[in-house]
Amino acid sequence: MYKTTRVCKQCGKTFSPEFGRQVFCCPACREKYYAQTKRLKKTAQQSLLSIEQTRDALEGKSFLSVSEAAALMGVTRPTIYARIKAGELVPVRFGTRMPRIPIEQLTSDTKRTIQPRKGDFSSIISKEEALERYEITDSWLYRKLKEEGIRPKIIKGKAYFPKKDLDRLFPPKIVYDPELWYTADELMESEGVTRKYIRDLARRKGVPCKRTGRVLLVSKKEWNATRLFWGDIEQNYLTVDQAKKHYHIGQQTFYDKVNANGLKGIRQGNYTYYKITHLDQLFKDKTPKIPYEIRQNYMRGCDALKHYHIGQKRFTEETKAAGVTKVRTEGNFVWYKKDELDSLFKKIKDHESH
Repeated sequence: MYKTTRVCKQCGKTFSPEFGRQVFCCPACREKYYAQTKRLKKTAQQSLLSIEQTRDALEGKSFLSVSEAAALMGVTRPTIYARIKAGELVPVRFGTRMPRIPIEQLTSDTKRTIQPRKGDFSSIISKEEALERYEITDSWLYRKLKEEGIRPKIIKGKAYFPKKDLDRLFPPKIVYDPELWYTADELMESEGVTRKYIRDLARRKGVPCKRTGRVLLVSKKEWNATRLFWGDIEQNYLTVDQAKKHYHIGQQTFYDKVNANGLKGIRQGNYTYYKITHLDQLFKDKTPKIPYEIRQNYMRGCDALKHYHIGQKRFTEETKAAGVTKVRTEGNFVWYKKDELDSLFKKIKDHESH
């Protein structure tokens, strides 16, 4: 428990919080606070809706009664009479009728101007239908309408918009070819990545993307060329080190062949991957072909070191001094004649035994 005290946001009592963000002394206070907040919010929404409906009903009038003026301004009748008494509003009387207040005095006093209703309302559509039809969000709908100066028409508490203007602002959904495009949702499900990762990778690699409504489309061809699945990498691709071991070649030989044939690798993280089928065309069946006569009558230098139990320096010096016959084959292997090696190192061994 925290060694501090706080004041309850609802009842005002002092309490010791059990966790860092606790602002209510008990669950009952928390529920009561949120219930009051919800009720006040609902009342405010109903009040704003009532005011909006009243303004729509009064649109086009030049003179308003006290009740209509109060409804337009969102205040009570006594407030209007108090402003008349104070001289802030100067009503006009038509015969014996009740006083009428020019609407200019109300709008100029509050610095409000009633905007004319724009848009073709001959064909209307509700907000719910618009969000589903055009696949847009609530905030995006109101943002675009505000830019165009179009206000919704309130009918029995529901907002309606001009359908023709919405068709102009939000073109119908574009039908895309699934053979040419991935959707972001498909990639997120198949590759286990986020939408942000898809956008960043597409931007870095220059992968064409486009939007249709709220759907992000990614070009299949460029995405497949850029992004490899790890399962596909393990089966069909090799790194440089893996290729050197697999084909028994050195790094310089590998890069010489790859660059000479214009073979491009795909970089993922710290490694560059090359397709096995392309590497096979360059390096497969390139293992050294040693004639049978050489294998029978000659011995490689590395094998001779193990066979005679001598070091590399001594082997090189002795074979060079004795003029042992040697040949070089494919794969950069050097072979020494067996009988000459036997006679040479047998004499050395016998001499050392004496």
